[in-house]
Amino acid sequence: MWFTMAQQKNSGNTEAKNSVPHQEPTRDSEPKSKDLTQKPNKNPSAKKKRSFAERWKTNRFWLVRGTYYVLYSVWMVVMAIGAFIAWLIALLFI
Repeated sequence: MWFTMAQQKNSGNTEAKNSVPHQEPTRDSEPKSKDLTQKPNKNPSAKKKRSFAERWKTNRFWLVRGTYYVLYSVWMVVMAIGAFIAWLIALLFI
């Protein structure tokens, strides 16, 4: 008789060496094709770190929140004045 190495090691095994190994049955409820654009969340319990300004904006103390809104308003006024001056200078060089 002609035996392969796998059959000799497993004396009760009568499968040929090149046969397909046993595959577990798949469930019918699983989707056939998965969306490859979605990446699995590696750490679902991890929270996104909030920025310093975001923490001031949503702080529980009204003094911190008030300081944020005052500084934000001053910054917007400074940026508006700067944009206006930049626009005036741009008009000079037309």
